[in-house]
Amino acid sequence: MSTRYVWAESKQRSNLTKHGLDFRSAYLVLNNPYRMEIESPRGKEKRKLVFAYVFDLVAVLTVVYLSDNKLNTLRIISFRHANRIEKEKYFEWLENDIHGT
Repeated sequence: MSTRYVWAESKQRSNLTKHGLDFRSAYLVLNNPYRMEIESPRGKEKRKLVFAYVFDLVAVLTVVYLSDNKLNTLRIISFRHANRIEKEKYFEWLENDIHGT
């Protein structure tokens, strides 16, 4: 069974206006073999951040999501360009992963 991506349409429109990225393209990060994923709780929500370099856009992008294992869904909350700190962490992680350290 494959994972479904879901989102609130109002959040999708807001994200598109604010960040210029469509949730429909979040798979570019979520399915990327070189993605870095970290826990990012917010209140009681167990959010996750995923970073990946997306060659099509020549950028490190970030997806924030919530997982529902029972329904096999990921609820996308945000899709944006990674900030400077996120990019630094991602490239450090990637370099260590490639060199096996």
